[in-house]
Amino acid sequence: MELSHLSRNGRPYLFIGVITAAVSLIALLLVERLVAVSADAQLARQVGWNLLAIALSSGALSAVLAWVVVWRIHLPLRRLAGTMSSMARSGELQSGFPTSGGGGEVQLIEETFRALVVSLEDSQRARERSYVEAVGAIVTAADARDQETTGHSFRVALYAVELARSLGVTGDPLKAIEWGGLLHDVGKMVVPDDILRKGSPLTEDEWLIMKQHPSWGYEMLAEVSFLQPASLDLIYSHHERWDGNGYPRGLVGKEIPLGARIFAVVDTYDAITSDRPYRRARPHAVAMAELQFVAGQQLDPEVVEAFRAIPEVELRRLRQLCRRAHPGLRLPADLLDRLSAPETLSSAFLH
Repeated sequence: MELSHLSRNGRPYLFIGVITAAVSLIALLLVERLVAVSADAQLARQVGWNLLAIALSSGALSAVLAWVVVWRIHLPLRRLAGTMSSMARSGELQSGFPTSGGGGEVQLIEETFRALVVSLEDSQRARERSYVEAVGAIVTAADARDQETTGHSFRVALYAVELARSLGVTGDPLKAIEWGGLLHDVGKMVVPDDILRKGSPLTEDEWLIMKQHPSWGYEMLAEVSFLQPASLDLIYSHHERWDGNGYPRGLVGKEIPLGARIFAVVDTYDAITSDRPYRRARPHAVAMAELQFVAGQQLDPEVVEAFRAIPEVELRRLRQLCRRAHPGLRLPADLLDRLSAPETLSSAFLH
């Protein structure tokens, strides 16, 4: 049973009341006995009342001492138990939690728990980095097959995290958007080379095959345990359009998962600002004007407005992180750090 539950039942305070009542009862019994056996009833009563006063004072002192014990041990333990329960409910480790106070015994328990949380945080960070390194190899290979500018999937993942944070997304939902952004085009690895790398417009049959890549990506990753359902939703829905003319399901408006709506904006921006075989990259201002033009048709207008509020210098900084991501090479340390801990991305415009 949790300490907080014991506190809600008031057991420590009931204990104090029992001590006080017991002392008072014993004193009253002594007074009654003294009056009964004494020859001088008046003297007996005077002595008895004095004894009662002493007994009540002792009871009050005992109650104060008991309360001090409760304050120094029980209440700090209750606060520490509350911290533990909060972490258990949220699933988020926080080694920097406020001290619970109390005496040396409580502090020892707290420091032991804090050391355990630090160890778990280190283990979690190491696991996240190993996931990013493994996925990074897949992502760079997928980008290379599609003849995209090097670092495309890394850029859109970082852009998506930045945009999601500006919309108030934090914690696991933020990580889900990052992973979905990184792996959004993994289904293209199944598309035949003669279609994926075709330099001319696709035929109707070829286009039908290309449009299967969100479904293929979803199916390829559905059983990957560390991916959240929201990541899979993004992968499956990243080609849906606000007006319902997207694929594979033709979702409309806010039927489209938020992560996919966020991704659609940053993917469009990256496509405009990156070199393509048929045209050169266009400036930031041109891309922002194009996003505003298609808002309400292809893209969620509210998400577009949030993206337009992100300073160009911040987007340039994120783009720069991805320049050294190449197939077959280890991810740069700074990019690996950012992808492993999306909450730490710095943004001057965030409050």
